[in-house]
Amino acid sequence: MRLYNYVILAALTLIIAVFTSACSSKSFLKVQYQLPSSTTRVLDGQKVSLSVADMRNKDVFLTESAKKSLKGFKGSFSLVVLREDGSGNLVGAYDLNSLLTEIFKQRLENSGMQVIASQDGVDPALVIRLKKLELDLSGRKWIISMGYQARLEESGNLIASESINGSAERLKVIGKSDAEKIISELLTDMVNKLDLVKLFQQVRQ
Repeated sequence: MRLYNYVILAALTLIIAVFTSACSSKSFLKVQYQLPSSTTRVLDGQKVSLSVADMRNKDVFLTESAKKSLKGFKGSFSLVVLREDGSGNLVGAYDLNSLLTEIFKQRLENSGMQVIASQDGVDPALVIRLKKLELDLSGRKWIISMGYQARLEESGNLIASESINGSAERLKVIGKSDAEKIISELLTDMVNKLDLVKLFQQVRQ
């Protein structure tokens, strides 16, 4: 009987430990960015510089309710880039601005472009103006919204631009995995919506 009680106690302890671990928040959030199909390569060899400018009214990613659920989050993200064949590479750890820069860089290079450091003065320049990026927790739902303007410039002059806005919702179950999923899904959708071919056609005219 004592052995039976010991087994039950051990099982309950394990369940509590697993549940507690699942609910706890790490200091970073994992983002998985899915590259789009690279069937069209009309931009092969095109050189471009890239920068991301934070133009948000509030430079806060988490609302107060989201912060309470993600208590351990310190503003860092780990980035995994997924390819068409399902393979994925852990690229590194980033703050929000450098995360977006790396994701857009991956998108550009996947289209055959060469991304040059912005300080090298390479034209054209792709400037991503971040207007909104916020993760909220309303009741039992994660809600994320994002908006940005992509500006293609030459010698500081605007050639073409495109504005993209979107939002998504996901039910919160346990822990932070649902938050990570909705962040990954929206960033993938928003970055891949940018029509690179249409933007860079302006350069070649």
